Amino acid sequence: MLVKICGVSNILDAHHAIEAGASAIGFVMGGKCLPVEVEPHAQTVRDIIKTFPSHVDSFIVTHLLTADDILDLSNYVNSTGIQISEEIDVSIVKEVRERTRKKIIKTVVVRDESSFDMLKKVEPYADYILLDTQSAGYVGGTGKTSDWNLCRKLVAAANKPVYLAGGLTPENVERGILTVYPAGVDVATGVSTYSDDYLRKDRKCPQKIKLFIDRARAIRNN
Repeated sequence: MLVKICGVSNILDAHHAIEAGASAIGFVMGGKCLPVEVEPHAQTVRDIIKTFPSHVDSFIVTHLLTADDILDLSNYVNSTGIQISEEIDVSIVKEVRERTRKKIIKTVVVRDESSFDMLKKVEPYADYILLDTQSAGYVGGTGKTSDWNLCRKLVAAANKPVYLAGGLTPENVERGILTVYPAGVDVATGVSTYSDDYLRKDRKCPQKIKLFIDRARAIRNN
């Protein structure tokens, strides 16, 4: 089971996730990033990625709109992968694929039957598909779950490995996996830390990260 911890903004949270067994770390950066505090500086991400072991992938999770901008950012921070979150024209996804050997995740918004058409259009140019939610025009990081029954059908229809995202937490990840049967799971807000004095989304809870990963991985061990 692949596990991606997303919305990481600092080296402490990145290494907490790595030590807990994360397969990949996602840095939300470039384009319309909400909330704004989630986006780290490119130089910070570049320095963090330098410390990663070779078995852990690093993804820019970007809302940029052109192939040049997407590739320039990924090449600068030296990420091993690119997650294209925005609903851009398929020709741009194709161009990114043709210009890099980096791993590509393409987000597909889970809406209705139209999601099948989008999945089939983009999957030839992606290594992975990621199913996520959209809220107020913003894709990902919403903390809201999607229709898991529809997600299960999308996974069955896909020819590429699929990540399930959107509203996952340590409390519901097992149910999500057993309902959808994805190749991987992705979490951001579900492992963030909040308090009365600290309401930002750019810090992660080490205990939540470990519990999420342990529960996700336990499913495949049964």
